[in-house]
Amino acid sequence: MSHESENEMEARLRVTPGTEILFDGGSGDGILADGSQLKHRTSGDRRVLLVPQPSTNDPNDPLNWTTSKKSVTFFNGCWYAFMGAITGPIMAAGMNQLSVIFGKTTQQLSYANGACLINQGIWNCVWMPFAVKYGRRPVYLASTFLMILACIWLAIASNQNYTTFIVGRAFLGAWEAPIESIVPSTITDMFFLHNRGELVSLYGLAVLGGNELGPMFSGFIVQALGMNWAFWIVAMFIAANLVSMFFFMPETKFIGNRPSIPGIRNVRPDPQSLSPTGPTSEGSVKEEDHISVSESFTSVPKKTWSQELKFWSKGDPDVNLFHVFLRPFVLLAYPTVVWSCFVYGLALSWNVILGAIVAQLFTPPPYGFNSNSQGLFFLSPFVGSLFGVYFSGPCGDWIANYFTKRNHGIREPEMRLPICLVAAFFTFFGALWFALSYEHQLHWAMPVVGAGILSVGSQMGTTLGMNYALDCHQELSVEIMVTIAALKSSIAWIWTWVINDFITACGVLSVFMTVAAINVAIYLTYLIFFYKGRQIRLWIHQANLFQAAGLQ
Repeated sequence: MSHESENEMEARLRVTPGTEILFDGGSGDGILADGSQLKHRTSGDRRVLLVPQPSTNDPNDPLNWTTSKKSVTFFNGCWYAFMGAITGPIMAAGMNQLSVIFGKTTQQLSYANGACLINQGIWNCVWMPFAVKYGRRPVYLASTFLMILACIWLAIASNQNYTTFIVGRAFLGAWEAPIESIVPSTITDMFFLHNRGELVSLYGLAVLGGNELGPMFSGFIVQALGMNWAFWIVAMFIAANLVSMFFFMPETKFIGNRPSIPGIRNVRPDPQSLSPTGPTSEGSVKEEDHISVSESFTSVPKKTWSQELKFWSKGDPDVNLFHVFLRPFVLLAYPTVVWSCFVYGLALSWNVILGAIVAQLFTPPPYGFNSNSQGLFFLSPFVGSLFGVYFSGPCGDWIANYFTKRNHGIREPEMRLPICLVAAFFTFFGALWFALSYEHQLHWAMPVVGAGILSVGSQMGTTLGMNYALDCHQELSVEIMVTIAALKSSIAWIWTWVINDFITACGVLSVFMTVAAINVAIYLTYLIFFYKGRQIRLWIHQANLFQAAGLQ
């Protein structure tokens, strides 16, 4: 990240996607191309520019919402993701019970998880074009309603037969698919660049937390009431989320105009004012990030609460549904997106692997875990995820800000990537700890702690993958998350088909070290992007692959 002249910086800002001015001299006299004032944070580090700049004449711009409104909307999105994530591994604690009811092996029951995962990936491509054209709200509400129906189906089918059950799991995957594509887009709709690292990590915690706490909660329910009641209870909580979203989650897609920071004049980063000591701490959703521009709100009327309850908007006239459907496939030619897909997919695969093997590994002697114990196993990965949120959120932001200040206040997406080394360490060390302690049949606490250490790296990987791709190509946030989620689902689906037999044939140590080595190899390729990421993003911009494919 070398220093460069003013002319070089301005040229780069004009043409390189993902490169942003984040810090300036803090004098407050920056002027936008339209003559209006550049907006900064009003508390904490006042040198931080608001990226993107909020609309100056539209109170309905989500960037201009109050902090409480943003917080409630974000909470509903995380609740939606958490409940959707719970439904995936909810079977983990009930595998033995379902095996008796259906007369199937553990590996055959894992196919039900695979049916859910592969449909998540496929149906993301179906939901996404509607989120881009008609907004996020109809997708949230429709997906949540259908998830309730799928959980009711599975509650009934869990006492019937295997075929009905696996078909229900397939439908559940189809209806819950948007949990991994739409919430990050909602974050970029409402929040500024300096908020996103921490918020995306909290969203990642909602997804991984659902994967980890779902089996724990279901373990108690399965032991006391049976597998069917696990689905009934989840359906009730999803129904409560539906009510909350209907009344308190307005549309976040904004079609109006916003000022463009690359068009600024009279703004020069001041290296003398950019000290290497990082900015003051930034909270997740702070009141100071709400922008008061009411004096300019004369041309666009503010929507009433009842108007915001509208389910369906007229849509964006500039969006072609078929073109949007094809965009995620074009994104597979973006090196930045493909790398993020593999980081995210391989990191999240650990939750799928643990969910599929706990019953296989810990039911037999010497551990003899019942459904309750199998559920409680996942408390350790959840605690690990909490540490992962800290390392990938506040710590990742501190590292990115450090490099930003050294670069005269210019933020490059690659400045978050050195945290990959920490993620690689926790992933490999946690997998080794778990595998060795299990192979040597140590006290049950040893492999459980290993799973927690492993989950620190898993949480960091999911956050890193999302953050880097979104920072590089914010304008394609929905399409990017569809591509990431689809490839992740494909990777996880493969594990559900082979992991139990793979462990039986090769042993836990060989399997875990193989998967961990692949993870570490992918993490270490961050060096390519750290040193060449700007050139790669410039190539993407100049190649204009969407225009070449006729999807502009």
